[in-house]
Amino acid sequence: MERAFITGIAGFAGSHLAEHLRDKGWEVLGAEKSGVSLAHLEKVMGFIRVEECDIHRSEQVAAALANAKPDVVFHLAAVTFVPSAENASQKTLEVNVSGTLNVLEGCRGHAPAAQVILISSSEVYGKAPQEEMPLREDRVPAPANFYALTKLCAEELGRFYQRSHSLPVVILRPFNHIGPGQSPNFVTSSFARQIAEIEAGKREPVLSVGNLDAARDFTDVRDIVRAYSLAAERCRAGETYNVCSGRPHLVKELLDKLLDLTTARIEVRQDPHRLRKSDVPLFYGDYSKFRHAADWAPEREITSTLKDILDYWRGRV
Repeated sequence: MERAFITGIAGFAGSHLAEHLRDKGWEVLGAEKSGVSLAHLEKVMGFIRVEECDIHRSEQVAAALANAKPDVVFHLAAVTFVPSAENASQKTLEVNVSGTLNVLEGCRGHAPAAQVILISSSEVYGKAPQEEMPLREDRVPAPANFYALTKLCAEELGRFYQRSHSLPVVILRPFNHIGPGQSPNFVTSSFARQIAEIEAGKREPVLSVGNLDAARDFTDVRDIVRAYSLAAERCRAGETYNVCSGRPHLVKELLDKLLDLTTARIEVRQDPHRLRKSDVPLFYGDYSKFRHAADWAPEREITSTLKDILDYWRGRV
């Protein structure tokens, strides 16, 4: 039985990963900072162990890894919402960069043979022109926001520990992933929560949106975490891989699919506060390198994913 240690285990992707690994028969341990809700882990709480650990406290990270003795470390803990990263740059630096350093150093000292799956982000590519789509791993990163900058720094730390300390690090760059349990800060979850609140009579029948003309690469989070586990089993240390669907969807297309799932009469209204200054019209990736390495491809159809997101919020409002 493989033993996994997940940082950020109570988060959106972390909780789905814990459930996926449990279903595969892995032993699952994880770390989460004090005060974070474990509600997303309710399905697996009897099968996993979660240790309180602040990622920016090196001694806590080292102790957690020494206790866990993992075969694989999935490093997911991060500030992930781009506007939050911009507004709290010092905290983002501490979590995304110093936190990654603490995990890598903790692995070097207490779990040197553990495979490290370091979760980066497609945001590191920056504002790529449309003629460069789909984006491949050999494109030179050019971060366009502070969050992306910190994720690129985390990548470089991983590469350094791979080169200098022979730590087996695999870097993954997931593109947009969506699914039940995601924060309403993110686009599809925001739409779904607003629709559920309108259906329940808890808000007026007006849905606030940002830029609907952007096209992004969306993948179900359950396909994404399946990719994470396959990366641990099949990918080469020292390599970097895109994880994505390989095709763009207009945000308006996703909104229309969600509206098709409700009988409520809803007005769609653009909110200037939801527009991002660094938005690009088209952004999607090429996952062929990862497909060849891990024999992985997305399986879940986007409409089914959107229904699951809407049903999740219906159950909570």
